[in-house]
Amino acid sequence: MAGGSLVRVLDWDDLRCFLAVARAGTLSAASRGLKLTQPTVGRRITAFEKRLGAKLFDRSAAGHTLSETGTRLFPYAERMEVEALGAERRVAGRDAGLRGPVKITASEWMVDCVLAPMVAALVLRHPDLEIELLAEPRHLNLARGDAEIALRPSRFEHQDVVEIQVGLVRFGLYASEAYLGERGAPDFTRGCEGHSLIAMSSALTRIPDVAWLPTVAGKASVVARSNGRLPMATLAAAGAGIAMLPVLVGDRTISLRRLATPLPGPERALWLAAHRHSRSIPRVKATIAFLKEAFRKMGPALAG
Repeated sequence: MAGGSLVRVLDWDDLRCFLAVARAGTLSAASRGLKLTQPTVGRRITAFEKRLGAKLFDRSAAGHTLSETGTRLFPYAERMEVEALGAERRVAGRDAGLRGPVKITASEWMVDCVLAPMVAALVLRHPDLEIELLAEPRHLNLARGDAEIALRPSRFEHQDVVEIQVGLVRFGLYASEAYLGERGAPDFTRGCEGHSLIAMSSALTRIPDVAWLPTVAGKASVVARSNGRLPMATLAAAGAGIAMLPVLVGDRTISLRRLATPLPGPERALWLAAHRHSRSIPRVKATIAFLKEAFRKMGPALAG
């Protein structure tokens, strides 16, 4: 490596540019994320490579892909990013106390039916907090600060994420009174043959509650799919078919009726998670404590 030891040539701003280009694949997309000009990002990458004495990217008309050296550097740069962002959050968070932004991410039905009412009570108790609810089907990166707190019905695999179980979510089958009046009650001994299903998107068929569905409705026909429970509930309420829903959603949807199934509806553990750097920040810590208590109180409603 040209120019001395690695420690002397590493610069955090250069690493930020390196990570942004590696993730985005092009200088233009990386520059937008960094709020820098494209030539500035290009010059930083070129100068960084010169100081390292190694090529970090293979260039083509399609964009930038990591070279062998860049691939080796990437995980180390990510770890440095996590530590740097963590230090920033801790310092800023302790100075701010119980004021400032806290981003909470969860699926759209969890945000709408569960978190929104909780947050209404939270901001009354802590009026200087600024809660941002992010309804996302995908897992956001807690290490990069995409959110401070996440709620999901599955374990988290991100490095340095601390998680606790805060409840159980029960699922059930629902149909509208109008649909049942026209089609009749489903015969579960015949796998709901002749009935219509509103199912989750094909990419989500491996999650436990979706995998349970064929055991009781294996002969029903799928007429619509969605990656969100709220659109599924709306479709079911409009009479399109039978939908598998969290009981908290189904029981609160006007015109839907929970169907008695031969097997109990599945349940999934609900996990609350925060990155280890964020969870000790006073405003995040207070939000987590409030949510834990709120979920304890609403446990029976979630579990059906």
